[in-house]
Formats: sequence, C-alpha cells, structure tokens
Amino acid sequence: MADLPDSAVDEGDVGEDDAAPINDSAQWQATVKRVSRAVVVIKTTGVRSFDTESAGSAYATGFVVDAARGLILTNRHVLRPGPVVAEAVFQNREEVPLRALYCDPVHDFAFFRFDPELLRFHDIAEVPLAPEAAQVGLEVRVVGNDSGEKLSILSATLARLDRDAPKYSGKGYNDFNTFYLQAASGTKGGSSGSPVIDARGRAVGLNAGSKTKGTAAYYLPLHRVLRALNLLRDAGTLQTTFAYKGFDECRRLGLRVDTEAALRAAQGGAADGTGGTGALVVEDTTPGGPGEGALEVGDVLVKIRGEFVTNFVTLEATLDDNVCTTLEVVVERGGEEVVLRITPGNLHDVTPSRFLEVCGGVVHALSYQQARNFQLPVGSVYVAEPGYVLGLAGLSKHAIITSLNNVPTPDLDAFANAYARLEEGSRVRLQYFVHAERHRTKTGLLHFNSRWYPPPAFYDRSWRTGRWERTLLTIPDKGTIEPDAKKRRKASGDSREGDDKEGDDDDDPADVPVVDIATVALADGVYSRSFEGSGAVIHHDPNTGLGLVVVDRNTVPIASCDILVSFAAFPCEIGGKVEYLHPTHNFAVVSYDAGALPRRARESIRPIAFAPPDSALPTRGDEVVLVGLSAQLRPMARVSAVTDATSVAAIPSADIPRFRAVNEEVITLDMDFGYNFGGVLTDFESRMVALWASYAKPVNGEVRDMVRGLPVAPVIDARDEVLRWREKGKRGAGSVRLLDAEFDVLQLAKASDHGVPNAWVERLMRADPVRRQALTVASVVADTGASKALKGGDVVLAAGGEPVVSFRGVERAVRVCKTGAPLPLRVLRKGEVVDVTCELSEELCAGTGRLLHWAGAQLQPTHRPVAELGFRPTDPATGAHLDVFISRWYHGSPAQRYGLYALNWVASVNGTPTPTLDSFVEATKALEDGAFVRLKLIALNGRPKVLTVKLDLHYWPTWELRRTTDGTNEWERVLL
Repeated sequence: MADLPDSAVDEGDVGEDDAAPINDSAQWQATVKRVSRAVVVIKTTGVRSFDTESAGSAYATGFVVDAARGLILTNRHVLRPGPVVAEAVFQNREEVPLRALYCDPVHDFAFFRFDPELLRFHDIAEVPLAPEAAQVGLEVRVVGNDSGEKLSILSATLARLDRDAPKYSGKGYNDFNTFYLQAASGTKGGSSGSPVIDARGRAVGLNAGSKTKGTAAYYLPLHRVLRALNLLRDAGTLQTTFAYKGFDECRRLGLRVDTEAALRAAQGGAADGTGGTGALVVEDTTPGGPGEGALEVGDVLVKIRGEFVTNFVTLEATLDDNVCTTLEVVVERGGEEVVLRITPGNLHDVTPSRFLEVCGGVVHALSYQQARNFQLPVGSVYVAEPGYVLGLAGLSKHAIITSLNNVPTPDLDAFANAYARLEEGSRVRLQYFVHAERHRTKTGLLHFNSRWYPPPAFYDRSWRTGRWERTLLTIPDKGTIEPDAKKRRKASGDSREGDDKEGDDDDDPADVPVVDIATVALADGVYSRSFEGSGAVIHHDPNTGLGLVVVDRNTVPIASCDILVSFAAFPCEIGGKVEYLHPTHNFAVVSYDAGALPRRARESIRPIAFAPPDSALPTRGDEVVLVGLSAQLRPMARVSAVTDATSVAAIPSADIPRFRAVNEEVITLDMDFGYNFGGVLTDFESRMVALWASYAKPVNGEVRDMVRGLPVAPVIDARDEVLRWREKGKRGAGSVRLLDAEFDVLQLAKASDHGVPNAWVERLMRADPVRRQALTVASVVADTGASKALKGGDVVLAAGGEPVVSFRGVERAVRVCKTGAPLPLRVLRKGEVVDVTCELSEELCAGTGRLLHWAGAQLQPTHRPVAELGFRPTDPATGAHLDVFISRWYHGSPAQRYGLYALNWVASVNGTPTPTLDSFVEATKALEDGAFVRLKLIALNGRPKVLTVKLDLHYWPTWELRRTTDGTNEWERVLL
C-alpha cells in the first residue's frame, strides 16, 4: 500500500482558543471563498457490484486535504469498497482523474489521489482537519455539491457530538463504533463528502448522511480520519459492535454503583458533550471473530489494559495500536466483573480485496460489514451480483453459497476450485441460503454455460494503481463431473438405453412439452431474464434428429437465449435452438435433437396433427378441447365453448419497443385455466386448431399476460418452411412476405360516417356477414412499400382485386400475389376511392443475430418493433438509414456514466457516419483506453443529441455476440 503524507495540521495545533466561534460575516465570506477552491465535485462509477454497494454512477463531494500530494477526502460510500472509476471537477471546471487510495473498513471515510500537475489553471487550496474543534453550539458551514448543484453553502449549528451512528440499511453499509456529530443543515444527495468547516476554514467533520424527511444531517468526526492521514496503519478490531448507553440503562444491565462512579470520574464530567453520561455496551459480536465466546451482548466495557475506556475514540485508538496483541479486557456482566484476554484482529484482513466474476455475476468473501449485518462468519462465499448463471440457479443478491457440485465451499478459493472443474453444459447442484432465511438451505441447479460470457476471472485490488487487475481463473488438474450432469446437447432424464416399460399413452402429454427460456442479452426490448411456457411438438424424426416445437413469443421472444425443452411424460429434458420467429404473429419454432432423447421418449413422442388449414375456423358456440400442463406438469384437458373466433388481439406498443402481435385474430373461450396456462386447442379428432398462446400486454407501464387461441395456418407455413430448408441441407428460418401496415377494425355500422360509399358497405357485408367490418390503416412500418403507398386513416376496401374485411383476407391476398410484384389495393382516402399499388416486404424470421457491446452499451440493428413506430432516421449526407440502435446499457459502465442510454440511434462517431454496425466497429476499433469519443445520437422522436463518452477498456472491453454462419445456428462471443 502507498504511504499517506503527514497531515497539514497537527492535533497539537488545536488549542482552547480555537474552539471559540467566530461570527464575523466578512471572515465567513473569506473562509468560504478559500475553502471552495479545495472542494471538488466527484463523479464516481462503481463498475461492479461489490460488498454493500451495487454497480452504478453518482455525483458526490470531496475536498483536498493535501495539495502537494493530491489527496482528496470523501466518504467511503462515495469511493466504494469495490472497483471504481472517478474524476474530480474543481470549481473552475478543470477535471482530473482520480484513483482510489484508501477505503476505511468500518468508518465512512476514504481517500482519492490525483496528480496536481494536471491542473493548469486552478490555484489549489487545502482544508486542515481539526477534530478537537467540534463543540456543541459551534457555527459551521457545509460546502459541497448539494443536490447536484455543483456548489452549495449550507449553514448550521452543531447540536450533538454523541449521536449514534446512523443506520442506513439492514443489508448495506452502516458505520458503527463511533459517535456522529449532528446539526440541522438539511444536506441532501450529492453533498456526501463535503467538509463541515468552522469560521477559520478548518474541517471539524465530514458530511455523511441525513434524514430523508427532515433537516437533520450527520457528520463523521475526524479523529480516525486524521490518524489515517498521518500514517496508514493496520486497524484493529474485536469484530464486536459497541453502543453508547446512558448510565440509567447500564444500571438496568447490572452496572454496579462503584463502577459507575469510577467511569464518571474517568470522564471528568465531560462538559464538552463527548461523554460523561454513559458507557460502552456490547451490542453484538460477529461469529468467528475475536470477541465471540468472550464478550457477550449486554457486557458493559470498563477497562482495556488497565485504562478506563469510555468513548469510541479511546476504544479504537487502543485497538488500532494493539493489532494481534493480547489485551486484558474488563467488563461487567450482570453485576459481576469479568476479566477477559482478547487478541484484536486486523480489520483489513476481514475486508475483501478480490472477487470472482462468473458469467456476469460477482462473488467474493463475506466482508466484516455484511457479516455484522447478517450475523455470519467472515469469509463465507457471498453473492454481490448473481449475473446470468447464478441467477438462473435461483440465487439473488446477498445469498451465501455453501456447496457447489456436492463440494463444500466455505471460502472463495474453495468455490473457485469447484467452479473451475465444471465442464461446459454440465448441470450441477448448488446449495445456498439467504440472510433472511439463514436456517433454511436452498438447492438450485446450476447450468454451466460459458459461451455467452468471458472466462471466469479474479479481480484483485491494487492500491498502487487504483485499479483491480484481472487474472483468469486457472483450471486445476482435470476434475470429473458427477454422473448426473450430462453434456450440453444430450438429454437429461432417462438413459438412452433405459428400460422399455411403457407408460399409459393416454395420460402422457408427449406432444405438449414445457419450454424454459433464459435470455442472455436483453435485446429487442425484451423485459425479463427468463420465461416459461407450454408448446406443441409439430415435427419429430429420430432418424434425422430433428424435432420441432411451436411456442408463443411471450415464451421465446428473441433468438439470443438458452432453451430447455422438458417432456414431463417420460421425464426428460433437452436443449433447444430458435429456428423461426414470426415477425407479426405470436409464435416461434424451436428445434431439439430428437435422436438424443431417451429411447422411450424418442420412440413415443408423436407430433400433433393439424386441422386442415383451409378448413373453416371454429365459430361462436363450437366446442373445442383445451389441452395443456398444470404447474406440476400434469396433463389437463377441458371441453370449452368458443365465445369469439374473430377477436382482435389489439396489443398496444410498449414504452420500450418490443415484439407484439400485429394484425392477429384470436379465439376466446368461455373458460380457461388462467393466464399462465398454455397448451393447444384441438377438435374432437385430436387435431390442433389453435395454439393456446400467452400475449404480453403493456398496461400503465406494467406487463399483463392474457391467453388466446392463435389459429394454426401460419404455424403450418412456418413448419413447412423450416423443413424445406433442412431438406436442402441448410439451416435458416426463411422469410415471410408482408404488407407492412397495422390495421384497425371499423364496424360497417360506422363506415358510412367515415365516407365509405354505400355500395362498398354492401359489398363488404356480402364478403363476410359474420365480421361486418372494414380495415383502416392505423400505422405503417418505416421505410417499407406500405409507408409509401398507404396513409394513416385509409380504409382498405380490396386487395388483389377482392374485397377484404379481415387480417386473414389481407394475408391471403399477399400469399397469392406473384413474387416480386406489387399488391394492388383499393382504399378510401379523404372521401375518395383510389387505387394504389404497394410493394411487399420480405421479412426475415431469424430474429436479431448480432449484438455489439461497446462502452457498456448494447448496440444492434434496428429491430422491427422500432420500425413499427413509423420512424427511422437517415444519414443526411448519404441518405442511408441508420441501423446502429442502442437497446440496453449496463450499470456501472461508461454508457451510464455519460448518458449513452437506450432507444437512440448512433449517427456518427467523431464526425464519421456510422449507418451500420460494421461502420461503427471500423470507426471505433482504433480508439485507445481513456479516449473521449464524440457521438451523435438520434432519439425515437427524431431529436438529435451530441455527447462524449470516455472509454474504459479495462473494465468494459468491446465484444460482440453473433450467430454463426456455418449452418449450426450457434452463437459465438468475439472480443474485438
């Protein structure tokens, strides 16, 4: 660790006269002017979740305490205990980078360091520290970045010097074993780390927190800060929390009268408010710490090494000066004097300085801070961020991992060793508990899948550089996986050569599997990390190995995901791949390896039969059979009556554009099993009539699910398309032709009010006496033939020369239109019937196949739901449509730090146009770490914006997820 300089002010420089308050306004003005030159705005970003803090970016305050060496004092919760990137902005708007120098393990203070030579125009001042100058009634000023206002000056009067340390959170950072100063300064967010100064410009406290409702603010006394500034030394700890209790309460705990008298005398009355009315009482001890088994809750501390200890300053000074030295500690317990011998440990030894990053998750040794919160031993395997793999296993933040793959994991090294032995695709047991239910061990199933993320790596703190250095997790001597963990593409469950016992086929829902989805990257506006739903087997051929399952797109929303297909009837499960994503209808097709299933499953599964697509749809009152699986994966069926076979799904656009069913008629029933029950609708010949599908409907910013029946006609087309590609020896989802407009329904009863001629009303009535409706253009997809031929509000009367009154009618006209030929339309526009021709679109059904991660922002080609909003910007110079769209940003990244947020297109980089991802990669590949990059963005509303982003390639390198082009339909991660 780097040595810290001597303080600018010695404790001996503070005399009795220094405590006298100075109220001269002119002196206050001069003091504030001088101090403000030392105060800085700190822009800090925690790049990873660690210990008590989550990844994120914030503004705070700090002040220079050593101008020659560039030392800035601020709060611990500003510097953060984990990896951090920070800059300081002085009052003349000069900015310098900061590096973390010291973070106190317990108290809310820390030091940054900067290079004074980088300041060209600012005359640096420094603020001396005077902890002994604090007294009740002292007039002070708080100079800092209150509420993000760059510089605010708040006045207050110190009211208390012995306020208990504020408790911020039951599972986050809390200070303890110290008094706090209190005043009604009303400081709020952004003022953390501000100096609390007297009229002479000396810091008497460090602003740390405040009440959210009220003006009370809390300042950290500077006794331990001054010690750390003078010399960075080991800090001692008993891993015990003390509380200052009044003598009235101490007497109730059994404190004897003569002991109370001695403690009062030792404090000399303490007229300055630092003590004199109470004693230190044990509040709790941390399991496994030096105090456990010796000190007990309720013990009143009397002496250490023969000296009375009556306040936190004396207590901590004694412990810090006697690290690893056995001390004689005298306490009173229930009226009896107890003499103990305790050896203080080193606080820095129980403060983690490394973490393991695994698939976006962060695990490290449990810190003393959290061990104290949770009453657990220091060093346990603590989950600061679950990430992808641990999150799918059921772990949440603050979980404690106890074993992995049946191997105990008492510490981080044991966990890392067990994790390194896992093989790709293995599925192993993981045991853990959460602090709220610490006596209940939970079991999850960890699916080891590293292809989406960088290799697991340790990050170790370097105080010399201020960074955390990355080291790949080494793989130990070849380990073995338990027999129940199979390779990734092989089915788990029954053995392939297992027994031939047949089950009752009538009870086996072999053609209704459950599909579990884990979305790796939240692309295309997807709103959740995982989905689950029922589907239907529509093709199964063990000889070719091809199995196909149809499922709704509320279960399989995007292509970049991990899929697990479960056949509960056997039971077995197997990995799957996305083969087909329909761009407008609510279904997807997933493939699985039919030949890799257990023998009983591969021989028993039969694809469901379809009702003929050209047959009439069920009508109101017809009976159908709803077949699906319960939450316990048991088959369920019910005969239900159709209440409406021509209902419109009517899914509105979400605030964040994502897939929604467009121009879709659905079937509704008189009853169902609830919104989370999926399956199929069949006729009484067991032929599939519709997919009983889940639809995600945005309502007031939330997602609500509903289930409806999706007719099978487009599903049959999709299955045939996939099979045609396979017969050609290729992998691909193909495409569909679309008339890229969204239609609303207009009841014929109101058609004449919109100007539809009576002759056309009669003609549309004859075309479909049931629906009695016409179609109006609600919107068009940007940059398509429909956007050129149709206008909002057009009433579509005919397509391809035939009257159309339904979405299926439009699709039928598109289907029979010759390839490459425009579709003739007759529409009512502004009261006149006009003929137009519309170029049809060819929409791929593969989904987004490329995701670029740059500076913590996820960039991708513009996905269809965005274009459905009707706007897509162009490059003014070339006229090319912009196709670099920001769909997500990560907490703690430069993207968050500098406001590179989602729902924007990137138009240029440093003045170079970037219409495509390739052009963006070309424009950024030569940029170095730490470089500032100027970006021009275009928002969804068309508003341009220019911002700069500072690259951080150490923590946020540039990488890409892309679907391979070798025909395997796999994904690969490429570091650029």
